[in-house]
Amino acid sequence: TSALTGSIPSELGKLTKLTSMFLDVNGLTGSIPSELGLLTNLTEILLGENGLNGSIPSELGLLTELTELSLYKNSLAGSIPSEIGLLAKLKYFSLHENE
Repeated sequence: TSALTGSIPSELGKLTKLTSMFLDVNGLTGSIPSELGLLTNLTEILLGENGLNGSIPSELGLLTELTELSLYKNSLAGSIPSEIGLLAKLKYFSLHENE
């Protein structure tokens, strides 16, 4: 089976019109770039079932249109940033099976 590998490029933060990001069930590694916080039109981020590590960037709390944030089955560690609590439209937040 083929899958995307490598890290998530920080340059994705330049795609400011993007409304959905579906990168789940791949072989992505490295950390979640803080630049994703620039994508203020995003309503969905699906990054589950990858090999992502590090912490959840607090900049994701800037994504005020976000309704779904899926980060399950990675190797994320640390605490959940308090900024996530500012996402008033968030309906689905999945973090199970991390470190």
